[in-house]
This record gives sequence, C-alpha cells and structure tokens, in this order.
Amino acid sequence: MAVAFYVGAYTADMGGTATGIAALGRLADGSLENLGLATVADSPSYLATSGDLVYAAAEAAGRVEVFRRDSELALEPVAGAPSGGVAPCHVARYGDTVVAACYVDGTLGVLSAEPLALTQRVEAHGAGPHPAQDGPHAHATFALDGTTILSADLGSDRVHVHELANGHLTRTASLDLPPGTGPRDFLRLPSGLLLVLGELSLEVLVLRWNDGELSIVGGAALAGAEPGDHASALSLGPGGRFAYAGLRGSNRISILAVDGETVTAAGFVDAGGDWPRHHVVDGDVMHVAHERSSTVASFRLGTDGVPALIAPAIAVASPIFLLAV
Repeated sequence: MAVAFYVGAYTADMGGTATGIAALGRLADGSLENLGLATVADSPSYLATSGDLVYAAAEAAGRVEVFRRDSELALEPVAGAPSGGVAPCHVARYGDTVVAACYVDGTLGVLSAEPLALTQRVEAHGAGPHPAQDGPHAHATFALDGTTILSADLGSDRVHVHELANGHLTRTASLDLPPGTGPRDFLRLPSGLLLVLGELSLEVLVLRWNDGELSIVGGAALAGAEPGDHASALSLGPGGRFAYAGLRGSNRISILAVDGETVTAAGFVDAGGDWPRHHVVDGDVMHVAHERSSTVASFRLGTDGVPALIAPAIAVASPIFLLAV
C-alpha cells in the first residue's frame, strides 16, 4: 500500500510514546491504516515537504531535520541544522529558504535549504494577558506570495509581516490582534482572505491583504468551544464552503460556514478521540490526529459540511501532525 500520510509525533523527550515518523496508507473507504515506522527521529512534531524531501521540526532538540523518501515507506536522514530558537513547532520551505517558528522564545530561524544551515535569527518581543502568553511564542509562518511571509506570534497577539529576499527575512510590519487572541494557524479562503485561528480566544479572525497592508475584516466564534479549551489547526472542506477547527479539551471539531468573504459558526461534532492536535482534509474525508489518545480518526464530510465518523479510530503513537504526500 502506498504512503498517503507521514505522521509528526512526540517521542519520549516531549512526553510522548512515538519513536519517530510513522506512515499511514489510505483504505478503500477513505479511512487510514498504520503502515509502521518510516524513520526513527526525536519528536518530529511538525512536517513539511518539498519534492522528495521531508522536513521535520525536532522540537525538543531545537533542530530542523531533513529526510529523503527512498522507497514507498522509508525516510532516510540527509541533513540537519540548529533551528535558531527554542522548541521549533513549525517548519516550511519557501524557495531556497527554510523558516522555523520557535515557540518558547518566539524566534524565527532562517536557514539556507542547500546546504541546510542557519543563516539568520529574527527575534520577537511582547506578551499577552493569558497565562500562556508570558512572552513571544512563534507558532506558524505562511507565504502570501513569493516574497511576503507572515508569522503568527501566539504570545504577543501579533501577526508579523516579512519580506523574503536573498534568503533573508526583513520584518516590515506587525498587525496587533485583540488581547488574548493567541494566533496559532493560518488558512487561505477561496476569496483570497485569510483565517487566523485564535487558540486562546476560541475564534477565527478574517484578515485581508491589500496594497501591502494587513487588516482585520471579520471573525467568528468557534461553535462548541468551552472555557479552558485550546483551539488547534484549520482546514478547508471540498469546494471551500466550510472550514474546520479543532477544540482540545472538549475534544470537538468546530464547523465554520464560508460564504464569499463571510465566515459564520455552523455547529460542531465530537472529534472521535482525546486532544485533537491536528486535522487534514483529503478529498471528502477529514483525518484527525489525537495526541493524548494516540489515535487518528477519519470522517466523511457531508454536503452539509458535517463530519461523520467512517470507522473506529486507528492506533498511532502520540500523533501531532499529518503530512499528505
């Protein structure tokens, strides 16, 4: 069976039970099968792909590791370098440049892709009102175009704008979000607008990029959210009519209706496991990675946008991220 997904996961150095990156295959009904270990690695929590390369944020070690697919299943290590900050939780390749978002100190590490080497550190400052916002916490980056890179700083309630040129990031602007938002993830809508997930405020904010300026133009609370929840991950359903966010704590998937440039709460369902850390849409199927129950659950997405469980969740050790390949 061909590999459909690689699984980023926590190993013992982050309190998890995984031993590296697992591989999942797609069954006829759209659900998944655990194909086994693709490579041993230390807490490869976030994964990204470029050609036949897979990049991993080694969160506990503070490194970026690179693997090459050498068969239908296996990943072979080919390079590694310091991430430039503490606890990288997101990694992405933009052309010849790799950027790691480091959670604990809020730093963006900029690396040359070939050879892989740290070339720049972009530091951040600030804090927010929530106990989890004791300082800057970079959580994700996102390319608006070939030269404009956004980053979400969960700790300081800011979205930073950068220009990427010759492998160097220059911070050109910052958008202040409402205090306590805790921006975590980005999602581009069919309209071209962006959703930013508020992990702490349990909402999405709608952003517009126009003439080099970023602004907030809307938002919606996450249906099903309860006090103490932490929102995680964003995905877009087929046709772009619905978007989804995970709710860790109440363990739900919140549904958002997308109508042009308008986003509204549209209900929620049980996520099918404990602590839905990440989810991804594959055609008309959503797969949800549950960190604490060590499972991945698969749902069919109805035309009404509501996910319906296809089959019992499968066992996958401490899954953090699902990378489609």
